[in-house]
Amino acid sequence: MFVDTHVHLWDRRERDLGYGWLDGDDFPFGDLVAVRTARFSVPELRAEGRLAGLTKVVHMNAASTAADPVAETAWLQWLSDETGWPDAAVVTCDLAAPDVVHQLARHAAHRVFRGVREMGPVARFADPAFRRGYAELGRVGGLFFHTVGLTGTAAALDLVRSNPGTVFVLDQAGMPPDRGVDTFEAWTALLRALAAEPNTLCKVSSLGMADPVWTPASRRPWVLAPIEAFGADRVFLGSNWPVERLYSSYTDVVEAFRHAVRDLAPAERDAVLAGTAERVFRI
Repeated sequence: MFVDTHVHLWDRRERDLGYGWLDGDDFPFGDLVAVRTARFSVPELRAEGRLAGLTKVVHMNAASTAADPVAETAWLQWLSDETGWPDAAVVTCDLAAPDVVHQLARHAAHRVFRGVREMGPVARFADPAFRRGYAELGRVGGLFFHTVGLTGTAAALDLVRSNPGTVFVLDQAGMPPDRGVDTFEAWTALLRALAAEPNTLCKVSSLGMADPVWTPASRRPWVLAPIEAFGADRVFLGSNWPVERLYSSYTDVVEAFRHAVRDLAPAERDAVLAGTAERVFRI
């Protein structure tokens, strides 16, 4: 089985949702014309994932420019009720907003809600208003997702240590910017530092964006390093679909994950591919 914890679903015909990132020409990792469809929803995902053993799906926020961020959560809940997917959703919410308690309550009223992905810089972590929202996210049982980056370790550690009640997920495994030896060393230091904190997890996804000519062999070290740092019970995997369609097919991505973990003990392999995600996202 494979549980995909990083899928973007959208329907650009829904007028109260906003997908500004799909419309611009400044996406730094390729030409989005290949994925800039009017809709990428459950039927399209099922068609592409049916031969890959895809069983459950976690949506990562896509309607980032909606006037009301809860509109996407409501749409996803409707989609889940109608089709069975997504099983869970990580959504958009400005944790520094004055009405953050109300916003999070509205998100949490939908069964699919599991957390918030922050797209801003790590400098926001020091904002007292942001920290209040971050603590509130923990109180409602939500996960927090951020890529951090190689220079953000200290800021992330300070946030994590000051708020033990909120679970911090290193999103996209920290988003290493290239595949150089120096980057690998700095990146694994980031992994080890965050993994030492008990209230942290790691999502491995989006690996094609920094390595568009990847092979299963070239990708393997970048999958195994987070597992080595965090352990199989704190790591889950995501395809970043359909954005990763720029670099591969869906089955290619999933089979590369299976290739990467093939030498793990069976229980660890099953955990990374499905079990940890099922437990963390309660699906």
